[in-house]
Amino acid sequence: MSVTVTAQNKVDQLTKQWLDLDKSTYQLTQGWQHEQQQLTLRISLLKQQNKNFETQIEQAKDNHDQVSEQRLTLLKSQSVAESAVNQYRLALPNLTNQMQQLMATLPPYLVLQLTPELSQVILAADLNTQYQSLSKMTKQITKAGQLMMVKQGVISLAGTELLTQQLYFGNAQAWFITQDNSRSGIGYRQDGRWQWQEQPDIATEVRQAISNAKNQIPGPLFSLPVNLGANHDQ
Repeated sequence: MSVTVTAQNKVDQLTKQWLDLDKSTYQLTQGWQHEQQQLTLRISLLKQQNKNFETQIEQAKDNHDQVSEQRLTLLKSQSVAESAVNQYRLALPNLTNQMQQLMATLPPYLVLQLTPELSQVILAADLNTQYQSLSKMTKQITKAGQLMMVKQGVISLAGTELLTQQLYFGNAQAWFITQDNSRSGIGYRQDGRWQWQEQPDIATEVRQAISNAKNQIPGPLFSLPVNLGANHDQ
């Protein structure tokens, strides 16, 4: 009987141990499955993060390439602009000299109009301002060359200053007369300068032409004498 109890006790102990082992195995299995799920999730997240990093690296590389390309384009544009500015700067003295020579051949009233702009060309520190002034002068000269205008002012005739009325036909021909109609003549540009020449016998025609021009009345303007040797280029 004693032997049977002892054997039964061993069976119970072994059964308990087996159950405990089975329970431990189950717990380990469950723990491993949970850990495996966590590891799988972490691996997936790491892969996604790595993919994002690779995308960011590629984008950064593309952005760097674009920035480098834009910088190169900007440097080329800057070089072209600097070259153009340098050419304009080098050309300015010659253009200024040509303008001064041209002004010497223009009617006196037009020279007075152009003088402030010429001062800007010579004295202004900004290259853009200088070329703007040259452009304005060119436009004024071109416009005046297409008009007929009446002006009043002092002219120098054989060393004598005379207050006269003047009728200009463009920039190459003009006629003048004093207030008392005692002196009259023509103006023209020749040999690089503007000149006045007295012709007393045309006083009546000049006075009438000036009157017609001021009142915008058609008249025999082209019966006035001109200097055939005058330079008509503007």
